[in-house]
Amino acid sequence: MLKLQCPDGDEGITPEGGLIALYGKIHKTISALPEISWKNVSIIIDDLSLMEVAANGSSDYVLDFLRYCRTLTSEFDCSLITLNHEDIYSSEDRPTFFIQMEYLADILIKAEPLATGLATDVHGQLTVSNKGRNKVSNFHFKVKENVVECFYPGRS
Repeated sequence: MLKLQCPDGDEGITPEGGLIALYGKIHKTISALPEISWKNVSIIIDDLSLMEVAANGSSDYVLDFLRYCRTLTSEFDCSLITLNHEDIYSSEDRPTFFIQMEYLADILIKAEPLATGLATDVHGQLTVSNKGRNKVSNFHFKVKENVVECFYPGRS
């Protein structure tokens, strides 16, 4: 597992430093695998907002990094999975980052509270948008002790 370490103090991550170096490590790691294994590779970025913090608030650096990683999905037929918190980027002065993220995504999964409010047997709603199939699916979910149970609305 490759990790991007957050620098101390004012060092920050520059495109020449951390993000390009991380991309280089990812590319090198995937390239070293046998071609038959490429489909089984998933590049997972757990929280983009933390990557932006590490890049001294530069969402441009993070978007460039994501675009480079996106090219890997074409080159090596692997997957790119990111976690992003919409509420961080939903302010009027910063919607561009979130819009760019939606543009880069093939499949977008949104977890939201129910539009009707709280319910005891349903904790929220998942909306899955698949651009490739031009399809949107809605599910309800309930969080249990060790699992999340998903089901179609009206069924539990």
